[in-house]
Amino acid sequence: MRCLSLFLVLLTALIGVGCGATPMATPTPATRQTAPAALRPVTMGFPYIPNVQFSHFYLAHAKGYYAAEGLDVTFDYNYETDVVQRVAQGTLQFALASGDSVLLARAQGLPIVAVMTNSQRFPVVFFSKTEANITTPKDLTRNGVTVGIPGRFGASWIGLLALLYAENIPRESVNVQEIGFTQVAAISEGKVTVAAGYGNNEPIQLERQGIPVNVIRVSDYFPLASDSLIASEQLIGSDPDVVRRFVRATLRAMAEVIADPETAFTNALDYIPELKSADQPTRDLQRAVLQATLDYWQSDKTKTEGLGFCNEENWRETHTFLRESGLLTTDVDVTKAFTNQFIKD
Repeated sequence: MRCLSLFLVLLTALIGVGCGATPMATPTPATRQTAPAALRPVTMGFPYIPNVQFSHFYLAHAKGYYAAEGLDVTFDYNYETDVVQRVAQGTLQFALASGDSVLLARAQGLPIVAVMTNSQRFPVVFFSKTEANITTPKDLTRNGVTVGIPGRFGASWIGLLALLYAENIPRESVNVQEIGFTQVAAISEGKVTVAAGYGNNEPIQLERQGIPVNVIRVSDYFPLASDSLIASEQLIGSDPDVVRRFVRATLRAMAEVIADPETAFTNALDYIPELKSADQPTRDLQRAVLQATLDYWQSDKTKTEGLGFCNEENWRETHTFLRESGLLTTDVDVTKAFTNQFIKD
């Protein structure tokens, strides 16, 4: 789930997810549903290429849940920086974006709001070969340990800063190496000791190569607000029923993916051309990615509050971290950055 435009020059740049999650690639053409003209056209933007981590959206589309809600849904794939701006401008009705992206965007006057949490737990992890014995954030400061990240931008950089912030570890005590999106190879070939990635992706790849890994999950140390479904204040104010219907159909499908991931995976193949024509090992890997993704959609809170619940404490903690880290240079009204008004309907 996988990730900031001009408003994120503070961070240099960004790629949740994804929704997932993994490096950005050349955007693919939108996938469009043939629907009666009476349906309301809606475009959903993803911050990555077609991926199994978006299976709940694909299932809602394929099973006609969006159409049943009166919506003609188009899927669009691009960069997170792009989809955030386009939601604010109104050329996309919905998109996925991380909590830090939402807060930073609002600080720059972009009126976007999280209307449903996609991942309850921030998916970035720091992984290493088991033999390196890296099991805690403090271990990252050991002599000779190098920490590889794609660059000083995006979810991996935010995750590292949050991890160090939570444990009061000075940034300069960690030997950070910018390695691009080569984390799996960098670890397997011994180019770095530790690498940043997504818990539902790179560690799974290494384990399937027969390389045991240790994983440090950022979410175990700091409750960053993770990727959420976003909409504009204008859409929420002028047509809240569209938001309500889209969220309702998506949550319905999310619950079904959790209950029957194999059916959801099979359905997703029709939305991911490269995977549909891939060999069996590649399909098996992506099947495992989907299974691991389901854990990120759920938390103790969702057992009582329901899937999609936006946790105010996580948003406040994220705001505090961004301010104290100097990434956010002005206060943002956190209560206006998210809403739970649509997940209960």
